[in-house]
Amino acid sequence: MSSKRKPTGVPEAGRAAGKRRMEQSDVDESADIVGDDLEGLIGDDGLDAVNDAIAEANGDALDAGLSDDDGDDDADLEAALKLGAESVQDSEAESEVLDEELPFDEEELKTATELDFSETSISKGQARAIAELLASNAELTVIHFEGHDLNISELREEDELEWDSEEFTDVEAIIIAVLLRSNTTVMRLDLARNQIADAGAIALADMLAQNCTLEYLNLESNVVAEKGGVALCDAIQRNSSLQYLNLMYNAFPGSVQQKLRTTWTDSREGSALGLHL
Repeated sequence: MSSKRKPTGVPEAGRAAGKRRMEQSDVDESADIVGDDLEGLIGDDGLDAVNDAIAEANGDALDAGLSDDDGDDDADLEAALKLGAESVQDSEAESEVLDEELPFDEEELKTATELDFSETSISKGQARAIAELLASNAELTVIHFEGHDLNISELREEDELEWDSEEFTDVEAIIIAVLLRSNTTVMRLDLARNQIADAGAIALADMLAQNCTLEYLNLESNVVAEKGGVALCDAIQRNSSLQYLNLMYNAFPGSVQQKLRTTWTDSREGSALGLHL
């Protein structure tokens, strides 16, 4: 994060003229803009929650701006709106899971021995809901996607899953993660060189926080970025079975890479062995 420095050699009055204090009207106007854009998307209840989050964030920024004459008011407002936007994203994600209509009959998902998703576009929210239903289907053997299959029988019976370069996306990763949460068979999961991004990595991180059998996870050469990396950091702290984690050639910013390294080392008795960044 960059920080602005005061220019030297400029009269105090000139510096003051180049800055403005953040007025309450700026905060109100920003909240109104966000609210107008979201009202049609997440409904009145969701909008109330979002507005509360934005108001709280903006209030913190306003307090900081008014109590510190040297603070950058524009940066405070930007930070407040960023916090509000993150709250919006969380509300949207929750709404996505709860409100999206599934493209398949729920009973079919819970009882079919074979499913064909090859001609259906599935969102990440739908994938989460579908995966929860599939977790109760003990008869399912395979899911067909366009150009590849996800072999569910292997996931339930094998101790090593070599799914390198299978063109798996977040949808497949979410399903795999949910089915592995209580799995006590699989010890090695290789998902290198696929197309897994943050949503898939977050689902896998949630799985790691609950699974105590998996020892090896390879996510090399995917497209996991900051949010997925942060989720994996949390999972590393909570998981004691994982001994090997390959995250090379993803899209983590440097700060997340450092956090992953520190978290792994601190939770593995000071050893960095097994982590590949």
